Amino acid sequence: MRQPIEESSLAPTIVGGSAAIHRVGELVAKVAGTDNTVLIQGESGVGKELVAKSVHFQSHRREKPFVVVDCGMLNENLLQNELFGHQKGAFTGATALKHGLFEVADEGSIFLDEIGEISPVIQGKLLRVLENNTFRRLGSTRDTKVDVRLVAATNRDLFQLSKKGLFREDLFYRLNVFPVYVPPLRERKDDIPLLVQHFLPRLADIGTGSPPVLEKDTLQALREYSWPGNVRELREELERAGALGEPAITLDDFSPPVQHAARPPRATMKNIREAVGSLETEMISRTLSDTNWNKSQAARILGLSRLGLQKKIDRYGLDRRR
Repeated sequence: MRQPIEESSLAPTIVGGSAAIHRVGELVAKVAGTDNTVLIQGESGVGKELVAKSVHFQSHRREKPFVVVDCGMLNENLLQNELFGHQKGAFTGATALKHGLFEVADEGSIFLDEIGEISPVIQGKLLRVLENNTFRRLGSTRDTKVDVRLVAATNRDLFQLSKKGLFREDLFYRLNVFPVYVPPLRERKDDIPLLVQHFLPRLADIGTGSPPVLEKDTLQALREYSWPGNVRELREELERAGALGEPAITLDDFSPPVQHAARPPRATMKNIREAVGSLETEMISRTLSDTNWNKSQAARILGLSRLGLQKKIDRYGLDRRR
């Protein structure tokens, strides 16, 4: 039985040999020694949290907390409570003082993932923290001062959102002090062999302690695939293949979309339709799973309207319970 790859085991190493990923490493090294706010941009699955960890662990705050908040997973009230906390008696059920995550991260770093999803109310409160290093717990009449380094990440274009009035322009410029763009895996396929080499030892067989090996032809086949889920998808594909427990991983051990990329079907209308249907099913299923079936978020990642996504869910008979 293969062990799953632990996310924590990857931090804070940024793996890759391409010029693009070297540039990311250089930017991280430059900004880590400062207290500048960092905005990490890139598609879902490229490793934005890993970059944020690298910023923290190369900084003078490395011995202090590194706190991660997924802003896209919480509604406005829950996110406000998580970030800023509340006083005892602030609302029904508030039976004790709750310290917010900005307090927990004091003297360390806080990583706000999917910051493009936060509401205007939270945007205003966050701007105050960035400008004054203070915030106010719900139900309190006093400000709390903190010393926190903010690192944010998004897969959305905050500049365009700000121009459309969907994101505060003043907050965007406060966040965009030091932008770092992480390119998608399809633009740096030379990194795939290094990433595979990095992930495989973490799939060592629990019984034998031996990691699987990847056949040379299979590695070349992986370079043919577009990896819409980026590094996260590559890691999950290797976990899937490694779970079979075979000493050597072949192309047959990967999901149909990866196999089809290396073995394109004959150009008949039937095969094209089957291939497209299989690819769409796989991409939609993975994206819905990654977003915990948040259809609005999944539709944005896939480049579809929410109605278009729902039609495809119905067409392919996808079910959250599967």
